[in-house]
Amino acid sequence: MSDLIIRASANRHPAVRMLDGILTVGLWTGYFYLMKDVFSVTLSYFGVSAPWGLQFDDIAAISLRKSLQSYAFVIIINATVFISWALYNQIRFGSRNRRRRSDRVSAAETGEFFDLTADQVDACRAAQRMVMVHDKAGALIGCDVLNMRS
Repeated sequence: MSDLIIRASANRHPAVRMLDGILTVGLWTGYFYLMKDVFSVTLSYFGVSAPWGLQFDDIAAISLRKSLQSYAFVIIINATVFISWALYNQIRFGSRNRRRRSDRVSAAETGEFFDLTADQVDACRAAQRMVMVHDKAGALIGCDVLNMRS
């Protein structure tokens, strides 16, 4: 079984991991910057004065309502797009389970397909490199295993 995705980052190059960390910190910083007014209004509502952004008393009801309406409009549009896409995929693909893992191919099936013996299939699976020779019709006529794994 392959590594879990949560542990896969340990196998990545340190420079790539550093870039991921920098991007993560940058995106969270941008999020908090964009949400600073929300934080300051919430704090001022509970009586804590925030040194930045708007205070609860500074908000006009009309501008607040317009902002909330625009947020609701964007949420409705996003929901419509995502639901439409999901329904489209459900109609297009039906009940096929595309995320199911493929059935494992046995050594006997591989040998039958390529006309190899069980020993040849095992040697091919253990090889790092190998040369397969085919005839003009595409049938396998030779198989040379190179550099066996230790």
